[in-house]
Amino acid sequence: MRAAPADSVSGTDGAGSDHPGPATLADATTADGEAILADLVEAGVVGASGDDARPADRFDDRWKTEIERLRERSPAALATATLAVAPTATAAEAVTEGDRSFVVLSDGSGDPAGEVWVRRPVAVAETAAARTLAATTDLERRAVAAHGLSVFLDDCPVCERALETRKAGGCCGPPRTDAEGHSLRALVCPDCRTQFVAFE
Repeated sequence: MRAAPADSVSGTDGAGSDHPGPATLADATTADGEAILADLVEAGVVGASGDDARPADRFDDRWKTEIERLRERSPAALATATLAVAPTATAAEAVTEGDRSFVVLSDGSGDPAGEVWVRRPVAVAETAAARTLAATTDLERRAVAAHGLSVFLDDCPVCERALETRKAGGCCGPPRTDAEGHSLRALVCPDCRTQFVAFE
């Protein structure tokens, strides 16, 4: 029986994780958020007016439709769809641990260090976003942009509960901070406790 490693408990704020940062389709958590937003605005995916930014209605509708489709897929089918949009993974597997479901992306080496455990709600949201970006734009870094779009989620893609803003990190240990030591917040599902994206 496989178990999520303690440093790869993707996107959860439950106890037992000493590295609570959410895992994503790409190494997106360290990407330049402003640069990603600029790319999305230029591509017409996001509309920005002053400090307010929201996905364009047409993109948002297609993204939500894709989320609904992926939500209904079996764990194995979701893993296959996620692998297709993950830029560095060569294999994917659906794994359930307790009440948590993961898509485990790997480099095919068999080394746990080459694995990323992505919570099912994150996989649904980001895979749907990446697929919608592929259908509507010429953006190259779609997996990274898909993670950035998670900041616009209103509801959990799986539980369908309204997301809440909480401190980023686990319930135990220090909160996540940026490079300058400022505490980060995250969008979190109150039901499954999945963290989707962290921000200042």
